[in-house]
Amino acid sequence: MSVQAITLTIDGRTVAVPKGTTIYHAAKLAGIEIPIFCYHDRMPPLGACRMCLVKVEKMGRLQTSCTLEAGEGMVVSTVAPEVKLGQEAILEYLLVNHPLDCPICDKGGECPLQDQTFRWGPGRSRYVEVKRDFAKPISLGPVLVLDRERCILCWRCVRFGEIIAGDDALKGFERGFATEVNTPFTLPVQSKFIGNTIAICPVGALTAKSYRFISRPWDNTAVPSVCTLCGVGCAMYLDVRGNTITRVRAREAPAVNDIWLCDLGFFGQSYVGREDRLRRPLVRRNGALVETTWDDALDVVARQLRAAGNRAGCIGGGRGTNEDAYTLGRFFRTVVGTNHIDHRVDLAPQTASALVPWGMTSSIADLAAADVIVLAGCDVTEEYPVLWLRMKQAIDRGAIIIAITPKRLEIERWIAHQLVHRYGVGSEVFAALIGGRTGRRRLGGTPGGVAEEALEAASAALMAAARPVVLIGRLALDAPDGVAAVDALVEICRRIGAPLNVMRGKGNEFGAAAAGVLPTCGPGGRPLDEIRADLEAAWGEPVARERGMNVPEMLEAAARGSLSLLYVVGADLATSLPERRRWTDARTGLSFLVVQDAFLTETAQAADVVLPALVVAEKSGTVSNIEGRVQRVEAAVEGPGDARADWEIVGLLSERLGRPIAYSAWEEIFEEMRRLIPDLEIGERVPPTGVRGSGSEVRPAPTDTGHRTSDTETVQDYPLTLIVGDVLFDRGAMGARSPAIADLAGEPWALLHPDDAARAGVAAGDVVVVTSKAASLALRARVSDAVMRGDVFIPRGFDGTPVNLLTDAGGDTGTVVRVNAFAPVTGGTVEP
Repeated sequence: MSVQAITLTIDGRTVAVPKGTTIYHAAKLAGIEIPIFCYHDRMPPLGACRMCLVKVEKMGRLQTSCTLEAGEGMVVSTVAPEVKLGQEAILEYLLVNHPLDCPICDKGGECPLQDQTFRWGPGRSRYVEVKRDFAKPISLGPVLVLDRERCILCWRCVRFGEIIAGDDALKGFERGFATEVNTPFTLPVQSKFIGNTIAICPVGALTAKSYRFISRPWDNTAVPSVCTLCGVGCAMYLDVRGNTITRVRAREAPAVNDIWLCDLGFFGQSYVGREDRLRRPLVRRNGALVETTWDDALDVVARQLRAAGNRAGCIGGGRGTNEDAYTLGRFFRTVVGTNHIDHRVDLAPQTASALVPWGMTSSIADLAAADVIVLAGCDVTEEYPVLWLRMKQAIDRGAIIIAITPKRLEIERWIAHQLVHRYGVGSEVFAALIGGRTGRRRLGGTPGGVAEEALEAASAALMAAARPVVLIGRLALDAPDGVAAVDALVEICRRIGAPLNVMRGKGNEFGAAAAGVLPTCGPGGRPLDEIRADLEAAWGEPVARERGMNVPEMLEAAARGSLSLLYVVGADLATSLPERRRWTDARTGLSFLVVQDAFLTETAQAADVVLPALVVAEKSGTVSNIEGRVQRVEAAVEGPGDARADWEIVGLLSERLGRPIAYSAWEEIFEEMRRLIPDLEIGERVPPTGVRGSGSEVRPAPTDTGHRTSDTETVQDYPLTLIVGDVLFDRGAMGARSPAIADLAGEPWALLHPDDAARAGVAAGDVVVVTSKAASLALRARVSDAVMRGDVFIPRGFDGTPVNLLTDAGGDTGTVVRVNAFAPVTGGTVEP
């Protein structure tokens, strides 16, 4: 259908634009600049600042060009004397109380108010009275501060929370000269996207605590990069001064993050410059790790690899670049001679996560165009937050969200059908959506404790979908009934004609899978038996033929003593593995452990050799996101000490083993990968790759009734079921080393239903002790009906209080725990 065009005249120039175009955009298309403050092209026009005034013939007063639709035959002037006087008046009015502290304002040099005053403002102010003054700065939260006297009330920050993020983080209060921006109830700001309000603030009113008085914009060098802290792969700029990352800014990428970042991306990069980065290799001598040379460390590792042969295994590869992962796979399959290699560090044994390829089959852009989005065990704002901004766009167009999770999501008010179920029986809810069932119904005959009428309403909405998108997350995949959950969702997707998107994995794990860091798949996800001939032709070496083991299998083999050496790259197994016991047993059985990382993690502390590695911000190459899109990264800063890129370390080891893998640069590796992976192009998507299988290959879904154990004594001793989930802000290896993220994360906590808290005699904020059959943890209690009675939620990612200590007792039926009020030992103290 053709779009009707209209013709108008702007400043004597004839302009043709589609019907519905505003005067502001029509002028922009004609190359005519109109100043703005409140208008932002990702939000509907408001016309609050009045800076974009124009004169339109036959209209009695000046008009705001951002709100006025262009009409046929309009005659518009942006340079008429009355327009200039109006703009001068607006700027003079804004500057009446605006402090002229530009020399110390962080916005100086990139401030639209400065620029527009210079171009359109009066040469001097008639105002000579004392300006208003406020206490400054006002802290609005862990990362955000407000200089109130600088605010020009453009409402960009407020409208971002209302329209884009949907979290209403900031609001306008009072009226007239007393109007101000603040947080609701003046509480610390509650948002995962507040960094964007700093970015779109046209003055220095909102600034970041982490960047305040750190650098001037002209002192920074902007280096294009990609955030790898979750799986979305948001494009960003790393602003660098000297050899320090001073701040992070969003880089426009319409197919991925548009122009936004979450706060983990904005404030989570500080770990790069930490003083406790590994700088030199470490070798264990006389029971202690001591610094040594690269030559010495590599000689030790090479001897051990040569001796281990196919009794060696490699875990990791998801924190580096695609080129790092590819070289790692080539090295172990040819030089070492083993297929025991896997990037899925936090993979639990016998779960659905081991059976399905991780990543999105749909594109990120598909989320904004969907009319129904199903979140099956996917806590999107905690795991892949920027994807929520796409979903919010869909909601604004009339889409509905169906969330089926064991914990109510924070975006509940935007969810049309929120079905909270008992943990471990979500598959029953999925099956009930299409009229099936996976076992006996629990809790009074309702599937998973979900009311029948709620299920019927959600089912009707789902079956009526024209453009559905289905996402399954870790809360469903790694649940005791995860295999049945996948089977039910596959059937749902078949009936409604939608692909299943597996929302699992972080960092560059999707690139690692595409690069072939999987036990049974080579580059591009092709089975090893199918691609072996191509690999041997490209590499000039025979490729190992034995069946490779995945992470759980390698750990079990190590515990038995049949795997003698483990090479860990960019992973902290001690804190990342779902069950701590598996790591301790494996380490006991291993003869030799090599860790290649940026920090001396708990796993590295147990190593025989530690090799210092660069992080993504310190090397050039490519990374891939959750939808398989390949993006470029450039080295922004130099690495610390003698740290080296993962692919370079592997190359040095291959030389010592007499079978060199010699690459001159990342480009050479990438070109070799392109020859093996036909879809591999920068900016394009590679389909999800990995293991594919059916649920029957793992284990059947549980069919017990009531509590997930038949032992009456156990039910009495451990009456609650543990849910372990991800949170955006944590205190892991990188989060704890980024001060802003550590502040946002706060203390580790346990979420209880009010009835369970009352039975335990605890209230919100109390310290509680959570005990499983394996261990106890002291945590701060949160009390909410976001979880059902009988379940307790604890986040992973707090390395000082690792929840995987509790899950040692887990099994096919999940981990059961009890919660008690904390009681200090008489005569001593116990730290929570």
